[in-house]
Parts: sequence; structure tokens; C-alpha cells
Amino acid sequence: MEPLTDRQAEILRLVRELTEVSGYPPTRAEIAEKMGFRSV
Repeated sequence: MEPLTDRQAEILRLVRELTEVSGYPPTRAEIAEKMGFRSV
């Protein structure tokens, strides 16, 4: 398996953090908002 890109690792960290805080994983829309994506 290839290593994660920096962007992928950043998203994975975000998913882990939000899951730890809320107890469930974020939606794609929540990830997009936090990462500054314009569309999902």
C-alpha cells in the first residue's frame, strides 16, 4: 500500500479528532466545510 499524501493524512486526523469528540464520524459535508472544500 502506498503511503498517504499530506492532504489525506490531514483529513484522516480530522476524522479521528471529530470522531473522538462526538462519538461518531463526520459527514462528507462536515469534512468539506472543515477542510475548506467548495463542493463535496
